Amino acid sequence: MMIRATSIALTFALYGYADAAGCHPAFSGSATYAAGDWVSASSTVETTEACTCGTTGCPTPTGQTTGCEKTTTTTEVHNYQCASGANSAFCSQAGFEPAGQFSDSAWTKESAVCSGVVTPTPPPTPAVWSSESGCPGAYVSGTDYEPTEKVSVAGATHTDVYECAAAPNNLFCGKSGYEPGTGQYWETVWTALGSCSGSMSPTASPNFSTLTDAGGCPDAWEAGVNKYEENDKVSKNGLVFQCAAFPFSGFCGQTGYEPMPDDGTEYWKDAWTVVGYCSGTISPTASPSFDPANHVGGCPEEWVGGTNTAYEEGDMVSITVSTSPLQKIAYTCKAWPFSGFCGLYAPNSGLPDDQQGWTMNGGCTGTIAPTTAPSFGTLNLVAGGCPPDYDENNLSGIEAGDQVSLVVSAAPTERRVVYECKSGAVSAYCSNAAFIPGGQYSAMAWDLKGYCDGTISPTAAPTAYINADQPTAPAQCTSPATVKECYFEKDVTTTGVTCTCSDADCPNPDGLTGNACKKDVTVTTCPSVDAYSSSATYEAGDVVRIGTKKFQCKAWPYYLWCGNSAYEPSLEAGVWTDAWSEIGDCP
Repeated sequence: MMIRATSIALTFALYGYADAAGCHPAFSGSATYAAGDWVSASSTVETTEACTCGTTGCPTPTGQTTGCEKTTTTTEVHNYQCASGANSAFCSQAGFEPAGQFSDSAWTKESAVCSGVVTPTPPPTPAVWSSESGCPGAYVSGTDYEPTEKVSVAGATHTDVYECAAAPNNLFCGKSGYEPGTGQYWETVWTALGSCSGSMSPTASPNFSTLTDAGGCPDAWEAGVNKYEENDKVSKNGLVFQCAAFPFSGFCGQTGYEPMPDDGTEYWKDAWTVVGYCSGTISPTASPSFDPANHVGGCPEEWVGGTNTAYEEGDMVSITVSTSPLQKIAYTCKAWPFSGFCGLYAPNSGLPDDQQGWTMNGGCTGTIAPTTAPSFGTLNLVAGGCPPDYDENNLSGIEAGDQVSLVVSAAPTERRVVYECKSGAVSAYCSNAAFIPGGQYSAMAWDLKGYCDGTISPTAAPTAYINADQPTAPAQCTSPATVKECYFEKDVTTTGVTCTCSDADCPNPDGLTGNACKKDVTVTTCPSVDAYSSSATYEAGDVVRIGTKKFQCKAWPYYLWCGNSAYEPSLEAGVWTDAWSEIGDCP
């Protein structure tokens, strides 16, 4: 008896089905599947068995009396589960359908035939998240959620409670793709706390018996940059609010941070704290005095806005925070890469990026001579002298691993730092002037390697690898006519080539004559080893290069990833090794 199965219909599934005898929902070629997903597929099973020649239902060739066979066709439905590990990537790809040609590479088939429909097992209800009654407010996409803020998401059988992550990850809590429980990246910003039911009772109005009587009320809040300083007080609706400590004091006068605004937003809590209640009026509070212990002496020059290279690590500036009496604060520019913010954002500007560039030293009076730029004591010396200057007008040919130098100070002596072009896909940015070393986007394309001795002769300018033509093509290479110095051998087979039936290398199993025979012809080609391109199509055995380093595309099934830019070969460790192997250097 011979049995042959042929796929005729493919039947998507989700998790959570319990009855192995029932059939999971239908596979869909337009759906996306992950490891562990279940589907079902129907196929025809052809059964061939012996029959008595000449009888009804037994196909009988003319004159045949024995050895007759008949074939019956039945349809079977089986459940399939998407494989775990790397092979799960094939479950949604054409050619890997359950019961298809390469089904076994992506799906595990249940031996038993299924029938009917699997009865879903409802997911268990998580434990109640709090002893408090009711659910927090429902999640709303696009909302700006505060750190630890809680939301609820209603499901078919229960309502889940989630808590937003701490800063700065809370900035993603309301973004698309981060929806709690369903978004692709929700687990990076939300924590599931449990379940809830009903709604929470509104919080009670503030009880002034627990607040301090502040006496007369200070002035009402007014908007203005640098309007308020640490410990300044304002009043609203009989409550007294105190401006937070630096750096949050920078927000106290900004629009959107008015204490208890009418729109109900709570951004003001980042800048103000309720410290008591009041009645009547008092004179405005004075600006805070500076701690003598934090006084740094004379004041450096006032900060002046500029580019991301206006200030360097260790540079000092001052800003005026009060004109009557005159009070100034001194700041020091942080180390690279934060120094790039020092010229873009003023100290205590109130902007979030402010503190990325400056460190507050303390109060100052009078003047001092400008501080000198920082020494290179914290950087490593790059041996071998300074590489060529970075020239934004001549960026062609820069590849991963190339080094350039940049003048960061011309007086009292010229000083240079060395940058190296990163490897991988980001190396393409190195030839883009928007990613100038030391600039705003420098870290995306360049690595700071250290400083170099300006008195040593510069090394030769980096040049792109030139894959020159060989004067004579190797004997085994049938094409192209001109072969490069760096090449690889690739066999190409052409099927159905006409040949003379009597020739020794011409297969002739049917005893044909003349030129009626066909054969497969395999020739060796020698393509050039070129740089990787995400738009190219790669096959097993193809070779690409980074500079002079060669990489070979792995065999099936891994070659399927070779054209995916996420697996682009790199000089550093990474997932690219799942698709490519390093095989040496070009000559």
